[in-house]
Amino acid sequence: MEPLQYEERGYLHEDFRLFHLADDNHGEFPYHYHAFHKVIAVLAGRTEYAVEGERYTLQPGDFVLVGRGCIHRPIMTEGTFYERVVFYISPEYLQSISREGEDLETCFRLAQERFCYVYRAEEEDGLQSLFTALEAAREDRAFGSALRSRALFTELMVAINRAVIRGERGGEGRGDNKIVAILQYLNAHLTETLTIDELAARFYISKYHMMRRFREETGYTIHNYIAEKRLMLAQQLLQRGFSLTAAAEQSGYQDYSTFSRAYKKQFGHAPSAK
Repeated sequence: MEPLQYEERGYLHEDFRLFHLADDNHGEFPYHYHAFHKVIAVLAGRTEYAVEGERYTLQPGDFVLVGRGCIHRPIMTEGTFYERVVFYISPEYLQSISREGEDLETCFRLAQERFCYVYRAEEEDGLQSLFTALEAAREDRAFGSALRSRALFTELMVAINRAVIRGERGGEGRGDNKIVAILQYLNAHLTETLTIDELAARFYISKYHMMRRFREETGYTIHNYIAEKRLMLAQQLLQRGFSLTAAAEQSGYQDYSTFSRAYKKQFGHAPSAK
């Protein structure tokens, strides 16, 4: 299983971190999200992965893009072998090495805009060899190993972005179509006024049935899903230099004091501390 210290809404104190994992002894994970990006590349075996209400059957050659703030969880059957490479990636680091017209966060943005999180690289992309080379470079202690790791990481992110931009999708998502549509609507209208009654009327569904199915499919109540997504957005805006009031307003909060209390409860410090 993935290391717990980085799993539950964890903090990444490095620019990026790589784990190569292979096992058939799996625990059960709840839905969760991270404040950093994550890529899971399947090397061998089969498993399932759920991201934002969609459930995918993964095969070797697939890679999963989990942008920061995306709710997700692996669904692994005990006794089933599964080998993968997992990357935890700092969004700030990706931004720092991107260039105008070549934003390395494009792959995560497109995955969320398309509501498709699993892709497959072509052989000429060389992802497998890049994974292997980067893993070896991270273990190397010789002169220039850190520079080489960063160069390989950049090359890897370019290859991943090219595959996603081409639209080389992996397995088809399987989820409750109604709940997936509601999730897409919430993400597209996150900063607007959203109520349970309005959502139920818009999607022609009993609000009680909607609330029950939403929690079953995502692990979150609708209220908590909206609240945590808004707070993640506010955190990103603050990191980009927005003022406190602008970050609150542009993440859907009409009242700054309400925003400040929610932010402190979620992240353990006031928004002014960033």
